[in-house]
Amino acid sequence: MTVLAWLALATAAPPTQAIVIATARGETSVPVTTERGSAAVAAPLLVRPLGLTLALDGSRVTIGLAGGVFVFELGAPFVRASGVVYSLVAEPYLARDTVFIPVTWLADCVPRALGARYRWDAAALRLAEVPVAGAVAAAPPAGSPPAAVASPPPSHPPNPTTGLRLRHTIVIDPGHGGVDPGNPGRYFPDGLVEKDITLAVGRLLRAELMRRGIGAALTRSTDTLIDLADRGALCKAACDLFVSIHVNAMPEGRRADRASGVETYFLSDAKTEDQERVAKTENDAIRFEASGPAPATGPLGFILRDLQVNEYLRESAQLAELVQDSVAHVHPGGDHGVQQAGFMVLTSARRPAILVETGFATNRTDGAFLASSLGQHKIASAIASGIVAYLLEFERKLAIAAPAGGR
Repeated sequence: MTVLAWLALATAAPPTQAIVIATARGETSVPVTTERGSAAVAAPLLVRPLGLTLALDGSRVTIGLAGGVFVFELGAPFVRASGVVYSLVAEPYLARDTVFIPVTWLADCVPRALGARYRWDAAALRLAEVPVAGAVAAAPPAGSPPAAVASPPPSHPPNPTTGLRLRHTIVIDPGHGGVDPGNPGRYFPDGLVEKDITLAVGRLLRAELMRRGIGAALTRSTDTLIDLADRGALCKAACDLFVSIHVNAMPEGRRADRASGVETYFLSDAKTEDQERVAKTENDAIRFEASGPAPATGPLGFILRDLQVNEYLRESAQLAELVQDSVAHVHPGGDHGVQQAGFMVLTSARRPAILVETGFATNRTDGAFLASSLGQHKIASAIASGIVAYLLEFERKLAIAAPAGGR
């Protein structure tokens, strides 16, 4: 079933909608609820027909099914299984002491992760167990390129808004969230903190990209904490770019309020004390996680152990340049340029990845700009324009590299 079709179901399915679970135990009709605006099922109702196990530990939900383990976070639109992170149309949630799971988990994630065991029939809204002997099919490799990019339709008409010819998906990461407020926002009004600004800009960026015909997903769409490693991990097979949104801040001091403007980072070794300071500040969010990874040895120890990260270094730098140039044109605080540092949130992305420090909460002008609806819209639109510029260049390179016989 296509993503668009599932978006339609997630937003338009009537409360009386039901799905059918068909296994060796028989067929069971499971009601679908849309009380939170998206299609979901009560997880306990799946225990008997699927024979799954269900455990809730704080905000973490663990489901065991057919030898596979699926780990959800309440309020987070993704699920992990066998080292692969799958995006969901909506978030799992807790209501009336019951865990509700998005129907897209059954329709998309289960067939992909356990492909030899289950098949989804979109027309019949039916998940059927397939009596196939042997091991569970392996999930797609984390580094596999998106199908649309690997085999682009040669005659796909250009998008009238952007001129893009291929389908693209961007993962947007609003920094911090939940118990991690980010920096306190000295010049933000009404008690706003960094996590509020990043979520607002992230939502606007998603809407702006979708308006331009580009697919976009958020690592978090509510005030919840997502582990740093899980954020970038959402950008693997079905993703073209990863963009993390943050707000800068200067340490306390006489000149703290003088720094202003936007700067955009890509993943590499920090070259200056300021770059190290910003990376340390953002990486410090790991202290809010229930169980963070062991500290890295050396300035980039946690990066250099995974050489795959460097595969997209040049592309990440180019993306950062285009986004930085676009946002600097609308930002009142000036242009701090493209920077590089060892951000943990960027290490697990398997595509070009950047982190945008949208301004300084410790500067009066930046703070007012970031907290305003107009400022947030300007930043989101400018980031989107930088992304489109990068994707147009990417498609141009693909066209040049394509063999003449493939046209």
